[in-house]
Amino acid sequence: MIALTHRQIVAAGEDLRAGVHDWRLSRLLAWQDIKQRYRRSTLGPIWLTLSTGIQMVTMGFLSSFLFGAPFEKQLPFVCSGMLFWGLITQMINDGAMVFISSSSYITQVRQPYTIYLLQIAWRNMMIFGHNVVIYILIAIIFVVVPSPGIVLWPLAVVLDLLCLAWMALIVGVIAARYRDIPMMIQSILNVFFWLTPVMYFPEQLGSKRYIADYNPFTHVLALLRDPLLGRTPTLNDWLVVLGMTIVGWVAAFLFFARFRVRIAYWL
Repeated sequence: MIALTHRQIVAAGEDLRAGVHDWRLSRLLAWQDIKQRYRRSTLGPIWLTLSTGIQMVTMGFLSSFLFGAPFEKQLPFVCSGMLFWGLITQMINDGAMVFISSSSYITQVRQPYTIYLLQIAWRNMMIFGHNVVIYILIAIIFVVVPSPGIVLWPLAVVLDLLCLAWMALIVGVIAARYRDIPMMIQSILNVFFWLTPVMYFPEQLGSKRYIADYNPFTHVLALLRDPLLGRTPTLNDWLVVLGMTIVGWVAAFLFFARFRVRIAYWL
């Protein structure tokens, strides 16, 4: 049993508070990451949008052919699925590297660890902002009308980000100690890609639909994608993601509080 002291809990809570309070710094660090990635590039982040768009359209054609679904229905579904799946997986993958990639800051500058967690959240939302243009164009071309549930879409984005953030925090702390974790996480997410209805409708699984229904990422994805496609996320989707977020953050906070002081030494 892992013993936690009151001092550890207070220190972890102060870390979270200070990190959220300094959100402007985490946003600046995220923007610097993107600028550094495309330094000396003529088109800059547009390259990311172009490559993502080509991949989405290609996979849309392929899945329409494989599943025999109408192209005008399948392409928006696949494009939105890949758009949001990219956000989900990149948040978790970046989480596995969150402290390792920031080791030069952590070992030299005293800052809340939460800043680096918020940094990857800001960075992925900025990248998402570039890529969402692709879906908007496809939605206009194929006249995809959002459902009335779109009014709750901003809340769904916040809830999903909170849900992904605790996953990123846990794998980040573990990866700081065990450097094989990032590769392991990538492999696990590659498996979940095929178990999650990114390329196919859950109904197409027939009697095997339970594969999607019992997959937590199905519900995370549904909150983001369904309102844009004219569908309404179910109450079950909301409850599953909300439950995961609450339980996950309690576990993540206690885990972070227990091992927070060791992160710098592991790096």
